[in-house]
Amino acid sequence: MWAISIYSSLTLDLSTKISEDFNIFSETNMSEHQHFYFSSYHLDSIPKEEPLRASYRAKALLQIFNGILLLADDLILDYDLQDINYLELDKWGHYDWSKHSVYKTNRELEYEELQEPFQSTLGRVEKYKKVPLDHKNRRHYLVDFFDYACKDEYVKEVLTLFILSKKDILFILINTTKIIETIEHDLEIINASSATEKIQLLSKEFQQAYKFFKDPKSKFSHFSNSEYGSGIFARHGTSDKKKYHDKDGNLLPLISFDDIDMNTRTLIYEWINYKLEADKGYRYLPVVIKKNFETLTLSAKDFKF
Repeated sequence: MWAISIYSSLTLDLSTKISEDFNIFSETNMSEHQHFYFSSYHLDSIPKEEPLRASYRAKALLQIFNGILLLADDLILDYDLQDINYLELDKWGHYDWSKHSVYKTNRELEYEELQEPFQSTLGRVEKYKKVPLDHKNRRHYLVDFFDYACKDEYVKEVLTLFILSKKDILFILINTTKIIETIEHDLEIINASSATEKIQLLSKEFQQAYKFFKDPKSKFSHFSNSEYGSGIFARHGTSDKKKYHDKDGNLLPLISFDDIDMNTRTLIYEWINYKLEADKGYRYLPVVIKKNFETLTLSAKDFKF
């Protein structure tokens, strides 16, 4: 199997979590220094002779994993894909480690692995059949959300878009808009009337975040599309048709990127929570939101399409 070195204060806690899709474990060297590694069932099909493919797939998986971490906190796993390890059992039943240094690039291969980093789960059951399904450490949002990314194309896409917007702030408005549209598609929201009906099924926290983006008073769509509003971050290039002013010609208030980030996190987290509850009958507590929202009264006029 492939193992990627990771660095974070989270690793000791994460190493106790049980998942069919990822594993975080530690090894202690001769100097009694503990090293942590990320491995995944979805890397197992890659042969030892393809370290570059392994590094690209591991990168895609870790991006999704970090996207999940960032929904609830600002800590992520740091990693170095220039040095990856292949582990295989020797005749004594111990792992033989071989380190691979990856310095070349292949954009087509990277694109391929980013598109689909998950392999079929058909063989996963046999490998993990000894893991008790009711194990207390299974009940963790990281485990459940990563599992959803594996089996749900929309969740995988949204988490990837989210982490990329965190890695480079230039993507924040483009990717946030794509995230909103993907979630709307998944929830079958096609107009203001269907939005009113559909989001009533989700949590109050989701409703608040959704209103932040879709309420006409928020002007998010106008702000994100107009260079006059969001500058270089705008989803479109310079255009005289994309002014960011009210009917009297006054510049509209700018929207805080912190508010956009906070509401995007909530929107994604509560959307996956909704899917989880429908599927498994339980959900996780909402992410703590520090900003106070106004009381909601929802109707079709609250949403802009």
